[in-house]
Amino acid sequence: MTERGGTADEAWTLASFSDTIHRGGVALWAWSPVRRLARLDSLCQEFWGTTQTVIGIDELFAKVNLEDRLGMVREWEASATDPQPYSFDFRIGMGPEARWISARGVGGEAGRVGEWLQAIFMDVTEHKRAEEAERLLTAELAHRVSNMFSVARALTSIVAREATSTPAFAEDLARRFGVLHEATTLATRSQKSDQGHVHLKDLAQRILSPYHQGQNIDVAIDEGVVVGSEYTNDYAMIFHELATNSAKYGALSGSGAVRVEGSMTGDTIRLTWREGGADPGAVKGEGTGFGSRLLKQTIERSLRGRFSRTIDGDGLRFEMSVPAG
Repeated sequence: MTERGGTADEAWTLASFSDTIHRGGVALWAWSPVRRLARLDSLCQEFWGTTQTVIGIDELFAKVNLEDRLGMVREWEASATDPQPYSFDFRIGMGPEARWISARGVGGEAGRVGEWLQAIFMDVTEHKRAEEAERLLTAELAHRVSNMFSVARALTSIVAREATSTPAFAEDLARRFGVLHEATTLATRSQKSDQGHVHLKDLAQRILSPYHQGQNIDVAIDEGVVVGSEYTNDYAMIFHELATNSAKYGALSGSGAVRVEGSMTGDTIRLTWREGGADPGAVKGEGTGFGSRLLKQTIERSLRGRFSRTIDGDGLRFEMSVPAG
């Protein structure tokens, strides 16, 4: 078939049609409820990590993220008889590299050709990640506002212990709040304007300076530990979150001490945050709140690293290791 005024050379072919929708991230698939088989085009095979054109659907189900599998299987199998249009999303694979797929079609007889129900898969990974980033930003803002009141109270207590007069108290508190504002801006900014590499020791000292009193903070990060400017915000966020938690619940809320150690081992950066001298009952361990989720998101997804947090009689110990690249 050609459009009016067109020629045979301009006609759509199956190959040109498939190539066009593939470039748009759309793949064609079909499945047989009777034989429990799926038929995949080349892009579908790429989505699922297989080279098979026809494959058992149970083998495909096994590749679906565990958090999404039950709902996805229910929606998939319902399309065999439900004549309504459907759309459901799920992830193929586990972890931060999982691919988000949206399945769309019409169920029942309206979507059937012979024994096969036909539909499309769309790669919506970038859209889902953008949504997640927006949700994270909104939650982060609420988290920061809530935390700021606790941090302000902790800093006021720190300054009050050393103040010799009301003017000195006001001046010292204003200075610390100014540096805290700078640290918060650094830890939450969206634009990365720094050039070259950043020394983690300098960054940690900059973030922690509002909380410093006497010798209660010791930054012992090797001078050779540097990161690309594109990772500055990630590390600033980590130091800021750890300092905030410490000011609210840990060593920096009283007379305790913090030691930050850092070294480069091969191609791995290792950082340790130790707190001692705080009330063990007040220190919070691994939590499910936003702060803990933020650390997990930043370290595991953005920096592709790992971390652990333990609390014992000596205080809190936070350790993380990330690839240097």
